Amino acid sequence: MELTRMRRTLLVVCGAVLTVGGCTSRTAGTAAKPAAGATAAQVKPVAGPAAIEMMDDITAVFENGATTPQYAYITDLHDGCGYTAGWIGFCSQSGDMLALVKKYDSVAPHNVLAKYTAVLQRLADSGSDDTGALGEAFVPDWKKAALDPAFRSLQIQVGHDTYLTPAMKLSALEGVKSELGLENLFDTALMMGPASDDCDGMVKIAHETDEMLGGNPASGVNEAKWLARFNTIRRTHMKHPCTPGRENDWPQAVDRAQALQELADHGKWDLKAPLSVRADFNLTITRPQN
Repeated sequence: MELTRMRRTLLVVCGAVLTVGGCTSRTAGTAAKPAAGATAAQVKPVAGPAAIEMMDDITAVFENGATTPQYAYITDLHDGCGYTAGWIGFCSQSGDMLALVKKYDSVAPHNVLAKYTAVLQRLADSGSDDTGALGEAFVPDWKKAALDPAFRSLQIQVGHDTYLTPAMKLSALEGVKSELGLENLFDTALMMGPASDDCDGMVKIAHETDEMLGGNPASGVNEAKWLARFNTIRRTHMKHPCTPGRENDWPQAVDRAQALQELADHGKWDLKAPLSVRADFNLTITRPQN
């Protein structure tokens, strides 16, 4: 599988280094698909609703340097992905923005983004990062759509179905039972890919962790030890990625894994608020909310 669209561009904002832009693993022109036959609502989570909202807010910290999801965010980072927009950085080049807009069309046929569906389809089919094709009104129209609770809800739903559901399924297989453990898997899936053929992805890193430790929490390995090794291996992948095009930016984004490991080191296994996300982020989530 050729991975074409993972990135994290580093920005210095108010003195903190923020990893922004939600590019995750894709085959050119094809959005990542949810786990076959399952949605987040159909897979029994190891985390309750409040913890899942906290995970969404941690994603907002990592993606946009904010403590709540930024649904109206949209920009062209000039990184080959076209527009990057919304809570997890839906991109126009890869097709996941198209998938989101199509879902929006199905619940609100006359929505402000509906008129862009055909162009988004063409961009996704060709793997084009041409933002000009969408016209000057696309950015204000995206921001207008973000005022609609239905569109905001769909952003969360699509993100969960595409990344949280595979993380939940893998946590069950690996025996990861803590909320923080699920967050580690979710964030890795979102940033580095949820599929077994993502060469730096969540499944690959979990399998390498099992091999290094001779097992996993399901077979009796201490979960804290397993997650610490998982994060070490994840950082190695980020410093030396096999994913094309990530050689320059991923080595600078290891603070993401570092921040999650610091939560484990401080015993924040249940993701209760207030939760301080450290490393280079230094933000505190006082009340989880979408």
